[in-house]
Amino acid sequence: MTSKTLLRNDYILVLLMSVMHFLTIKNVIATFVYLVVAVVVSIYFFPVRLFLGNDFLSESNKKKVALALSYFVISNIITLTALIIYADGKGFLHTTLLIYHVINMAFIFYFHFKENMRYNFRLSICATFLSTAVVGLQY
Repeated sequence: MTSKTLLRNDYILVLLMSVMHFLTIKNVIATFVYLVVAVVVSIYFFPVRLFLGNDFLSESNKKKVALALSYFVISNIITLTALIIYADGKGFLHTTLLIYHVINMAFIFYFHFKENMRYNFRLSICATFLSTAVVGLQY
């Protein structure tokens, strides 16, 4: 598997974070391990992924802003899922996750209908699956 193939299929990391979150809730994986993995994956998606691929450099300014905001939102969703495990109530972190979820849904429509960018569409769908799983397990 080449590095380009690995970079194009890294949305699977978000699905693995969903599975890890479920296993953390069921006490199969330690909470601290999930926190560390979530922070590493979160750092990968925002600053690292933005400059690792050539997609960002070859796009127009409008697409660059949408890609940067999309990676930022997905990075924050992953981090918030780890922090919600530590939070006892459904307060600020839960509301922030829901707001990021709504923003991510807007990116799904944008990437599908406006720009036709399949990778970012899949990545946003996977992040929606993660945030929905976290919100669903909270109730």
